[in-house]
Amino acid sequence: MDRNQIHTQLLALLTGVAPDIDPDTVDPVRNLRDQFDFDSMDALHFAVAVSETFGIEIAETDAAALANLQSAEQFVEQRLLSKART
Repeated sequence: MDRNQIHTQLLALLTGVAPDIDPDTVDPVRNLRDQFDFDSMDALHFAVAVSETFGIEIAETDAAALANLQSAEQFVEQRLLSKART
């Protein structure tokens, strides 16, 4: 899965968790909480959706990696690469 596919899937998951988010307005480097009414429950649901969709473990200490779209893409990409190597 390439970065573009990860980006597209993450946007779909994000709008699934918070349907009021327009995917065309997401600033990939800005914190989701700062951009939208994205609270801690939204963040938890997003983390669970990411974990289930990509089949990767997300520890509580990794939550900051999902704070914005760009870091989430990098996190997922790295986890998928690590998973493929094992």
